[in-house]
Amino acid sequence: MRSDHRCALYVRVSTARQASVQEGSLDAQLKQLQAYIAFENGASDAEWAVADVYREEGKSGKDLRRPEFTRMMGDIQAGRIGTVVVWKIDRLTRSLSDFSKVWQTFEDRGVQLISLNEKLDTESALGRAMLKIILVFAELEREQTGERTSATMAHRATQGMWNGGRVVGYDPDPESKGGLAVNREFAEVVRLAFNACIERGSAGAAMRLLNERGYRTPTYTSRRGKQHGGAKFTKQAVIRMLGNPVYTGHIKWGEGIFAGLHEPIISKDAFRRVQEILEQNRRHPGNRRRPKRHRFILKGLVRCGKCGAMMSPAWGTNGSGKPYHYYQCTRRQHQGRQGCDSRSVPAEALERLVTDRLQELATDECEVTRMVDEANAKQTETLGRLRQHTRQLERRLQTVIGKLDSLVAAVEGGGAEAFRRIAERMEDLERERTQLEDELVSLEFETSRIEEESLSAEAMARTFTTFGEVVGTATPKQLGELIPLVVEVIEWNEDPENPGSGHYKIAYFEQPHLDLYRETPTEHSGECCSVGGNDWLPGEDSNLKPSG
Repeated sequence: MRSDHRCALYVRVSTARQASVQEGSLDAQLKQLQAYIAFENGASDAEWAVADVYREEGKSGKDLRRPEFTRMMGDIQAGRIGTVVVWKIDRLTRSLSDFSKVWQTFEDRGVQLISLNEKLDTESALGRAMLKIILVFAELEREQTGERTSATMAHRATQGMWNGGRVVGYDPDPESKGGLAVNREFAEVVRLAFNACIERGSAGAAMRLLNERGYRTPTYTSRRGKQHGGAKFTKQAVIRMLGNPVYTGHIKWGEGIFAGLHEPIISKDAFRRVQEILEQNRRHPGNRRRPKRHRFILKGLVRCGKCGAMMSPAWGTNGSGKPYHYYQCTRRQHQGRQGCDSRSVPAEALERLVTDRLQELATDECEVTRMVDEANAKQTETLGRLRQHTRQLERRLQTVIGKLDSLVAAVEGGGAEAFRRIAERMEDLERERTQLEDELVSLEFETSRIEEESLSAEAMARTFTTFGEVVGTATPKQLGELIPLVVEVIEWNEDPENPGSGHYKIAYFEQPHLDLYRETPTEHSGECCSVGGNDWLPGEDSNLKPSG
């Protein structure tokens, strides 16, 4: 049950003209939202109350600077709102990145979101899955924006222009766009640091010399009027200074170094000698980084086809320290071979096969439609009955409306007694009409709810298409979040004739409210593939060392 039904009804149109159009107008949106609240009050024991209505007329959704939206967010922060109901998500905002910020506030304050048009209710598992897709793509949108900004800055670097930021020994050149002008006072500090590193053999020694002689970092005033700098040099600040090729008249961006437009402070030879010293000092074993661990993108999804237990991520190293990653049966892990004698499956191989299969589905709309139809079989039958009942009520309603029209015409030609009888009959018909209209509204929301819990072939095909488009650029972390939205379980079936090889089966579309098709470990049905033997793994009885 939802814990808080104090609802905010938010409606918005972008222009004053749209506000006067019946379809999609503020009043039309509000009527839909109010009908939904009435339906919920009649369909459950919980009480749904409208805390306030927020009408935004003639305000664009391109940003969040809107008076009624601001008022609603203030009420949310004050704890006066528990649920926000909108006609469409784009009534809140048209920007994915803005939506992710809004949702973060909702989540922090425990506020649920309901969108009637998208059939999104964050109280339901499907609603949360749809929201997760929206937020993942919002993150991708932000990354793409960052990539475009990065590309612009990379181009500036190739032209020798500085991309901003403060650097000891230089000031922005007011006469050259993207240029730097030498600060004579701090240029001497830079030269002293490089010479001290060469003579004394370390960045730490250079730091101590600067501080002993009373030098301090440059002072400046931020845009907000706050004073910065004037502190002693730290070792990390000196290391950054000594490793920056800007002092040789160059610009570094990413892995590239380009000729700059500014005057050098340090000779190339002195810079090279300092880099050799820093590199030699970095070779201390204590500074070695541990190898990065593998991210198991199918964690929580892989099931052992032999015993039905889940398969958990595991890793180990061989004698040379090379890490290996795989999924192993948890029953075997806890009970040994007596519990299950299946072997592990290499993680990278299985993950590659699954992502490849999902990419294939991105181009096979017919196959997606077939699977969706199979998953929706019961819902299709229920929807058929609801729609048939709706048609019957609509026919009865039209009959009642027709009778009312006839009575109106009869009133014009009847006397007082006829008028009294006709008026009584009209009251009966009006009551019947109201009852039929109420029943139709309830049926509409009941049908909508079933449709919400059903899978849309078009939507899932679009999801797979989008998945196929981003899987090549998505990070392992993002794949780990995206795959569970379209995959319920992956069953690994080992080949008894060739241990270590076998085939997998995938069940799609996790929907707790639906009785979906689930593949079971029987014959060689499902999507088959072959994964090479496990000879690359350390022995099953060996002591595996944690990777990294």
